[in-house]
Amino acid sequence: MKILLNILTHGDERIGLKVVREIQKLNIDKKILFVQVANKKAFKSKKRFIEQDLNRSFPGKKNGNYEERLAYKLSTTIKSVNLVLDIHSTRSELKDAIIVTKLDGETLKYVKAIQPKYVLVMNATKNNALISQAKIGIAFEYGKDNDPNVLKKIVQDIKRVFYYISLINVKLHKRKQITNYFNVISEIKKPRGYKLLKKIKNYKLVYKGEAFACRGDNYLIAEEDFYPILFGEKNYKNIFGFMGKKLESRKIF
Repeated sequence: MKILLNILTHGDERIGLKVVREIQKLNIDKKILFVQVANKKAFKSKKRFIEQDLNRSFPGKKNGNYEERLAYKLSTTIKSVNLVLDIHSTRSELKDAIIVTKLDGETLKYVKAIQPKYVLVMNATKNNALISQAKIGIAFEYGKDNDPNVLKKIVQDIKRVFYYISLINVKLHKRKQITNYFNVISEIKKPRGYKLLKKIKNYKLVYKGEAFACRGDNYLIAEEDFYPILFGEKNYKNIFGFMGKKLESRKIF
């Protein structure tokens, strides 16, 4: 069993450094658990990325721009391990979500071991995200970068993964919460000058015909029902976030 704990896919998401410090206290064999600092240059430059979002650059290009070349190089390592855990933070109000690019039987076993509040199946970026290269890839998007509770939750849920595969033997409390599954199907474009309406919240259903953003007296109207996913004014330059559709549990299990 080989596990890759990946941090700093985005150079400004420093919470991964704190997660590594906590996980290293478990003293797991380094032949089993590897730590990868994905975008060192962006981290040192205090930037999210150098030329383009690394998490939209896979599988990469041998002769592409900086992030494309980096993705090409990282893909070899990512494909060589059994499990990739990718640590993120978010500027949005989205909380307690794990992200996968597929929900096959093996991935679902890990999801059930974690028992997260939300699972996002990122079909919108399934071919370009870092975890898309993994046999089993799970990204943690639990909240703000400097929130100590977010750090605690990520570490706790990584321990749940390690307990599931018998790497550690610690007593973890059972959760009673229901996991909500969303199929994230496409980006929601952000036209220049438009701002989200304050009523728009992650995971809160926007109905067909409902306004969700405006520029003065001009409104953007939903063409179909959707759940906002990773929505926020500052998350992305050209999109508000993503369109999600809720998945029924009976169709998953």
